[in-house]
Amino acid sequence: MPDEQRYVLGVAYQAGPAPEIKRGADGGRDYFSKEELEKAAWGFLQKGAQVGLFHADDTEGAAQIVESYIYRGPDWALGNGVVVKSGDWLVGAILDEHAWQLYKSGRVNGWSPQGSARRITPRSS
Repeated sequence: MPDEQRYVLGVAYQAGPAPEIKRGADGGRDYFSKEELEKAAWGFLQKGAQVGLFHADDTEGAAQIVESYIYRGPDWALGNGVVVKSGDWLVGAILDEHAWQLYKSGRVNGWSPQGSARRITPRSS
């Protein structure tokens, strides 16, 4: 049996608000516009594209990013109710052996970008 490629592709972040999320755990409803998300995706690569596990320190290197792009096509149904829309950020990576085993067991099942942001509250007229 040939070695497994350990490749995964998924939505790193959805552009715009998710209709199924009315309010976050902190009471807010945060999201990126398409333009802001594109800048964040580019910045991720420019800053070295580090990947860790579970937002834990000292886990960097769990994956090597081989693709990172803003999807610009028509809606793309991936199955299980997941639909990629134009403006969404996709990331493809080759996982290290430990991360691959976590992925295969179902313990790792998505991307969760880590960073900081400034919340802008829309003003009422």
